[in-house]
Amino acid sequence: MLDWPTANLQVFGLVCLGYLTFVRLLRRRRYNAIHEKYTPKYKAGALTLRDAQEIMGLSMIYDMPALLNYSLAFALFKTYAIPSISKLLFDTQELSHPDRISKRYADTEICFSTWMFCPLSGKPRTNVPEDEKSHEEDPRANIAISRVNWLHSRYKISNGDYLFTLCLAIIEPVRWAARFGWRSLSELERSAFLICWTEIGQRMNIKDIPETWEELVQWSQAQNMVPAQSNHDVASLTTEELLHVLPESFGIKNFARRVSICLLDDRTRIAMMQPAQPWYLHAFTRGVLHTFSFIQHHLQLHPTPPLRDGRVRMYPTRWQPKPWYKPQANGLLGSLKDRLAVFVGFYDEMPGKKYKTDGYILEEIGPVSLEKAGREATLRMAEDMQGCPIRAPWFADMNTTKNAKT
Repeated sequence: MLDWPTANLQVFGLVCLGYLTFVRLLRRRRYNAIHEKYTPKYKAGALTLRDAQEIMGLSMIYDMPALLNYSLAFALFKTYAIPSISKLLFDTQELSHPDRISKRYADTEICFSTWMFCPLSGKPRTNVPEDEKSHEEDPRANIAISRVNWLHSRYKISNGDYLFTLCLAIIEPVRWAARFGWRSLSELERSAFLICWTEIGQRMNIKDIPETWEELVQWSQAQNMVPAQSNHDVASLTTEELLHVLPESFGIKNFARRVSICLLDDRTRIAMMQPAQPWYLHAFTRGVLHTFSFIQHHLQLHPTPPLRDGRVRMYPTRWQPKPWYKPQANGLLGSLKDRLAVFVGFYDEMPGKKYKTDGYILEEIGPVSLEKAGREATLRMAEDMQGCPIRAPWFADMNTTKNAKT
């Protein structure tokens, strides 16, 4: 007969084994379901934009959400290795103040999420089948694309710079999944990324987008990454914003700076004028990311689907250290929680009107000085993409106070 400690240890082991098996079965079930549903359509060349977005959601929402969201942030970061891009960003002064950097980062994440996971309604600009009733659906993706188009129209940006940014948005998630994820993306998933982002690129009026994965990689590798002071300055300003919650004491922040350099390939690192790092730091960086992927694969249950209730003013589901769009807590417990987050360094300040605590609306995304500008132009462009008028509640009245999570 087993003694009490041994029996309990066996029970604990069985519970752990059962949990690990349960997590793995859930992940494989969703993966298999998506691939069984869409592989025949993919082979027949019949994937729609809605299909591509659902396929992307497998990795971006369920399997590796944090890793692939960071890969998109890193894709934007790598564009700073192109002197024409970094010089324009530096000259706009949008990276001259921590508040501006943090808002740009928050707004970019909102736009990317909206483009990828709200329906790309309206007639496709690319050669894919049109979804039924696509003119009658949620127009948020079109509003977000139109808002970015309007903001970009104020600057002289070459098609090559647009195209390079688009290519990295497609390529980097696939590369990060292969390098650091618990699984690589399948051929079906790669195709979905290409279909979705090509459509977004067409709606942003980007020309000469490569049609295949191989052409996309080849084109991006041929671009002219050369050392420039503007590359270094913009990359350093962005890195400082991302790491500013870390203390300088005991060399913690400097260590994190060096780890961030380890994520760069040599070509990008040299163009940003950053020093090479020793092998053990590269090994440490890979080890941390692989450990994170192991935990996500074997221990973390699937997240629940994001809420989309279609209301006008919206909140992100996570916030930057400068808490843009974070609602103010109503109760004592919520207020204490926010104060504790500030105390330990998760946030720089308590949420307040300065950080738009009433949420965001897509047609006001961008620099604070421009939030009320270009709204009508944004609406006209969005309606052209949608193929029909956009009315309330989708295009909000300036004074709306409705709220929602996305």
